[in-house]
Amino acid sequence: MTLPPDPGSEPIDYWRAVTRRGVLALGFRVQRSPEGPVLVAEPVGPLEGWTKRAAMAAIAVHEDVQATRDLALIASHAVLLLALERSAAVLALSAYQDLLAAAIWRTVSANPARGLEALGRGLNR
Repeated sequence: MTLPPDPGSEPIDYWRAVTRRGVLALGFRVQRSPEGPVLVAEPVGPLEGWTKRAAMAAIAVHEDVQATRDLALIASHAVLLLALERSAAVLALSAYQDLLAAAIWRTVSANPARGLEALGRGLNR
């Protein structure tokens, strides 16, 4: 009999974890504008190091979500926007965070350090 692998014993992919921490370091809110409601992403606190770089990369991808051509991410963005207008939107937020992290990872996976730097460049706050 073979036991299933213990998820706690699998190696952690450092750069994937950094990317995920960057996404999780963001708060999302709806802001009203003359063009209609806008989903805004902002760091929830002071960030440093790679988490800050990953958060800036996540904001860059979030702000230009239409350019990703990732239909699931675009749809999830719209669902989160609508849900946040009505409630805390926990499930919609979790789904969007997962898809956002995956989109960033696809973009930076070949060279994560350089990719995160490049995505977040110009967004240093």
